[in-house]
Amino acid sequence: MRKTLCGLGIFLVFFLGMFSTAVQAAADPSIQLLINGSKVKPEVPLQLVNGRTLVPVYTVQEGLDIKVSWDGKNRKVTVVDGSKKIELTIGSKTARVNGVQKKLDVAPVIISNRTFLPFRAVGELLGAEVDWENKTRSVILNKKTTPPPPKKPETPQVVKVTSIQQTDQVISIQTSGKTEAKSFTMNDPYRIVVDVQNATLATASSAIPGQGTNPAIKNVRFSQFEPDVVRVVVELAGSAKYDLVQGASKIEVKLKDIQSPEPSVPPVTNPPVVTEPVEPPPVIAPGGGTTQQPNPTGPLSLKERVRIVVDAGHGGKDMGATGNNAREKDLTLGISQHLANNLGADPKFEVIMTRDSELDKQLTERGVKQELSEKVNIANDNNADLFISVHINSSTSASGKGTETYYHSDKSKGYASTIHKHLVQATGFPDRKIKKANFQVIKYTKMPAILIEVGFISNPSEAKEMQTEEFQQRVADAVYAGLKEYIQNN
Repeated sequence: MRKTLCGLGIFLVFFLGMFSTAVQAAADPSIQLLINGSKVKPEVPLQLVNGRTLVPVYTVQEGLDIKVSWDGKNRKVTVVDGSKKIELTIGSKTARVNGVQKKLDVAPVIISNRTFLPFRAVGELLGAEVDWENKTRSVILNKKTTPPPPKKPETPQVVKVTSIQQTDQVISIQTSGKTEAKSFTMNDPYRIVVDVQNATLATASSAIPGQGTNPAIKNVRFSQFEPDVVRVVVELAGSAKYDLVQGASKIEVKLKDIQSPEPSVPPVTNPPVVTEPVEPPPVIAPGGGTTQQPNPTGPLSLKERVRIVVDAGHGGKDMGATGNNAREKDLTLGISQHLANNLGADPKFEVIMTRDSELDKQLTERGVKQELSEKVNIANDNNADLFISVHINSSTSASGKGTETYYHSDKSKGYASTIHKHLVQATGFPDRKIKKANFQVIKYTKMPAILIEVGFISNPSEAKEMQTEEFQQRVADAVYAGLKEYIQNN
């Protein structure tokens, strides 16, 4: 470009001030040129025309990174600066900027076969600042630069979970691309939970190829836990260590140090044979008293008293889930105690609690598996009519929220639906519906049994609300109302 301009003898020059029609040019080597703060020495000396300074355009072209072309036939100069296109015609006071006409104070001219442009006009059209410093006899040109717009945060790529399979001690999660997975463990029963981030399910099948190949792995299930989180739950017969290995298109849960499966609690079919009369085992009654008589069978609505076991989830060393300065075992105990107070004041109910503040101290020395078995035994041995276990949910993401209710057998589904209806209204949290699950305390209890997950301790807003006395009482009142409705209809 530069050689072409030199060959044509074209120099585009900027004027300081108004252009004079009487053209008398003279070279003036004493005039300096500063472009964007840097001193530029052009090969051709700057010119003075009737007291005005003229600058060769190719010098400005190099300093400002603009493109210049000359149309000799139409006597037109075109200057291109990024998205801006300026067209000027010799002898015309009208310029065109991106097709829009602009008026000039003076017109471009040709002097001695060289083209000159009005300095200030073209500088303004280019968006440059032009000035003259008389003390140093300097022409100053500063091009205004527009900072690039801030980059928008990249939206994480959403991948698809295409399949999940089990090979002995390895659970493989196949994905359509690389993403991040978070994991944690839960008790009652022992579970490894893997949350695949920014992911959606690409399969409607719930089957897990290879499931059942290792007796230590009781169950593997998955669901669209959140709109952008796929949750995979590995339920074990005992605790285990594991490695979470993440690849380009696969996430693996590699189990190790698996405990041997423990025998499940067997159903009791016949009473033990005794050689002499034995009094029935005492049953804990409201206020700490006992009753010796077993609860008769029959429709709940016709019973004089309905015996219900209220289980405050976790306890002792088993804190349950923690987060936002709260512990699950404390929240469940608070809600359960409020519920027990409501039930104890109603002559229709006889309430048994699996733990209270004193019993919580006794749980310190017991293991989780023993605790769960004892909770099942409390309900079965005392011939309870209903069982409810109170829990608080948790997630790897603070955005997880909502209330859900679990049941195991079909005889408990109506019970779960009735309680859940009242519970969701009381919490005001999103409705995560009722779901079927194999939790030990609702799987091996012989009466209708449910497990409620009131809210998410990992969600700051829900955790804050669940710690208040008013909220715990409201939940207890809702469960109490649900129990009365269920009993009335069954």
